[in-house]
Amino acid sequence: MTVKKNYCEGGVTKSAVRLRLSRKQSQKAFWSKFGISQACASRIECSTKLPPPVLILLGLYLDEVITDADLMRYAPKS
Repeated sequence: MTVKKNYCEGGVTKSAVRLRLSRKQSQKAFWSKFGISQACASRIECSTKLPPPVLILLGLYLDEVITDADLMRYAPKS
């Protein structure tokens, strides 16, 4: 498997925000797929600091290694 991009922590966050905005998704709608609340999403987007597991998961998502369907398959049931 090859990785498409070499993301730094801030690069992953900025790429995620660009993707979220291009899809016209709210912070809650986008970040909840990764188990992140809206309040935490706001802090992440302002500071670009991500917990390491989220950084890895988001990098895989941005590289299209995992999809929305993959995330939904493992999301907790409400």
